[in-house]
Amino acid sequence: MEKLAWMFSPMRSQQQTKMQPDSVGPLRKMAILVSLTVLVYYVDTRLQKMSGERSHNSFLADMLTVVFCMLLPAFFLYMDCQRRKQKQGVSQKRSNGGKRSLHGGEVDSTGRGSRGKLPAENFGNDIGSNEGRSTHEARGAGQLTGCHTQLTAQQLRSRSLASVAQWNQAINASVRAGNHDKAEKLLHEIYDAGLMPDTISYNSVIHACAKQGDITRAELWLRKMRDRGVSPNTISYNILMDACVKADDAEAAERWLARMIEDGVSPNEVSYATLIHASAKHGATEYAEQWLQRMLSEGVEPNIVSYNSLIYACGRQGDVEGAEKWVNEVEKRGLSARVTTYTAVVDACAKAGDVLRAEKWMERMIAADVEPNVVSYSAMIDACSKAGDPARAEQWHKRMLDQGVQPNAHTFSAVISACAKGGDVAGAWRHLKRMEEASIPADVVVYSSVLDACAKAGDSDSAMQIFQQMRAQDIRPNVVAYASLARPFAHRGDWIEVERLAQMMSEEGLSMNEYFLYALLLAYASARPRQADRAAKAFLEARARGIEANKHVAAALGRAVGRVRCNQLMASQGMPAQQGSAEQQQQSTDSAAWSGNRASKPPHHNKRTGTRHTDAWVW
Repeated sequence: MEKLAWMFSPMRSQQQTKMQPDSVGPLRKMAILVSLTVLVYYVDTRLQKMSGERSHNSFLADMLTVVFCMLLPAFFLYMDCQRRKQKQGVSQKRSNGGKRSLHGGEVDSTGRGSRGKLPAENFGNDIGSNEGRSTHEARGAGQLTGCHTQLTAQQLRSRSLASVAQWNQAINASVRAGNHDKAEKLLHEIYDAGLMPDTISYNSVIHACAKQGDITRAELWLRKMRDRGVSPNTISYNILMDACVKADDAEAAERWLARMIEDGVSPNEVSYATLIHASAKHGATEYAEQWLQRMLSEGVEPNIVSYNSLIYACGRQGDVEGAEKWVNEVEKRGLSARVTTYTAVVDACAKAGDVLRAEKWMERMIAADVEPNVVSYSAMIDACSKAGDPARAEQWHKRMLDQGVQPNAHTFSAVISACAKGGDVAGAWRHLKRMEEASIPADVVVYSSVLDACAKAGDSDSAMQIFQQMRAQDIRPNVVAYASLARPFAHRGDWIEVERLAQMMSEEGLSMNEYFLYALLLAYASARPRQADRAAKAFLEARARGIEANKHVAAALGRAVGRVRCNQLMASQGMPAQQGSAEQQQQSTDSAAWSGNRASKPPHHNKRTGTRHTDAWVW
């Protein structure tokens, strides 16, 4: 029956058009139909005679019955074939009109192209001839849309584009795997296959080189792209600009923007956002604002990423008013503020030590149905820590846990720092234990904060226990950790232990700084009897190594050697004499008390844990 349906289908008649005259096709169909009808009638009649039955119908009725029984199934098969052809045509149109793969075709708001995946197993088969296809597949590929056996120019071009798209898919796979050598090799193979790479092909290779940090080679491929007649698009230049910014070369990124405009390619919001971010990451807020104004003057509407970069720049400088101004601008333009937007403002408040303002922005974020993340809560807890409010820090830490947000190393570091400023050794111990239970590795900053809590409480035994635990975790202490450990011993006048710690630090290749020098001089001053000669010798040796003698060091030296000798030693180093008695200097030192105010130092990024901390100068 399938052969019968195929015989009466338009497909078969179209294939035979060139081979036979127009009148032959219908005659052959009629002859075949009559022959089959007679054959079926003859067989049916013979079967009746053999069975001994006689037909009560006329000859004409029998023939019509036979014809009806043959044509009805053939008709349904024919209709089924037609439906299949229509579905195949629709799917073919959809595949031709779909999105293109990375760095070409449609572009999203970030400037990246949509990725379209092609079956990997078809990659080798579709480049070249129809080898490996069945007869029916070959017929469908070459003859489905018409009666001609030869491909038109448009069909050849479509096949060429499909083949290049599959090469591009293979290049993108190499880029994702970080294998830029293979990506370059595949681009060369496109030429070897007699095909012409498109913009997507070159953008993928440029992206591969940029991803590896090889900006020079990425620039080389862009030049090759132009030389071979393939026009770069906005994404081509955006890739290079982003690579330059990541390499901390903002000037090179600006040069590529100028080259983009010179080549007649229009920058988009991603292009300008990249340069705004380049300025913001260095704290150049005014320069970042200039790029925003230029962006607006060119008729390019900024996105939320551009404003977030400006808010981040203000936050780094503790400019709360500037950060708030840009958030208001975001709302004025009808953009949706993200969690990163609000978090940047909270962080700006934290750096300014304005805990109440930080809380106001946290509540505003929640009221806007934006869920704070772990970075948001960490910034809020850090604000409490800088304000010396451990109770409020504990409250926000609990609130974070109640919301199901899991803390990270920075969160614990901030809350432990808050406990340290209050001299809450038990609280610092408790959070350190929770950190271990959560399988979050503590770093030297966290342990230094716990040591600071012990120092403020004068608990040298707990401090030594924490220090040994840190060493057992294979965490190398820094000079801040040693200085924090030395402080409780210094207040007890145990200069022998402090000197031993100084020797350990030196053996580990760490140089003494002014913080440890202060602890050493304090130990000599608190000893009974005072160790004036040792203090004078330690001071002169430290100065010879270039260690700064700030007011805290000078006050500790005055306590150890007396005011007169202290002034003589200071004068020998070209430093002004200290005013007041040794007791007044000590009171000043205790009131200032290098009290773990991390707000006096800029933030840094811990590469080992991937989290942001503030420097733990804990005095």
